[in-house]
Amino acid sequence: MPKLKISPLILCLLSSTLLLSACNKDKVPTTEPEHQANTTTDPIGQLNQTPIKSFAATADDGHDIAILDDYDQRFTDMSDSMEIELAKMQQANTLTPEFEQQRQKDNAQSALTMLKALELKTEQGRYIQGLLYDYWEHQAKLIAESTLSATPATADSGQQINHLNEYLHAQSQLHHWRSAQTTDSKMQPE
Repeated sequence: MPKLKISPLILCLLSSTLLLSACNKDKVPTTEPEHQANTTTDPIGQLNQTPIKSFAATADDGHDIAILDDYDQRFTDMSDSMEIELAKMQQANTLTPEFEQQRQKDNAQSALTMLKALELKTEQGRYIQGLLYDYWEHQAKLIAESTLSATPATADSGQQINHLNEYLHAQSQLHHWRSAQTTDSKMQPE
């Protein structure tokens, strides 16, 4: 049974942090020097927001933002569908830890495949893609490790926080980029 309790805990943690980051999206720091981009946790291991990295605006910004938004929507739809399926199986008492773990593995692998397929043209787009890819690669590794061992994976919590912070930073970076793009297009004369 311990395996069954880990995945809802991870999903809950991820959902909570995404919700909190969405609530604080207006408080996203403005452009900061790049050398400060590696702040990840405070002394008690809580998440710290990584500063937004500056990138020069390009003609392809809108293209890459649209591709990343499309990826996010498709992946969210797929993940939501999987969660609904797992919840129904749990209610019907047909969910096994092995099946749940396989679905998590499939979800992480799908994220990696979808991210690899993105054809981004800008440095900022590739930066966000890389952050997301690193996060999902780490998740796939954790799932694989927990599959191989009889006991649940007990990965370094500091490392998990760092990877979660990367994921949240990617989301914040995309939001900041999207907002800047919207602001720039409003400023241009028609």
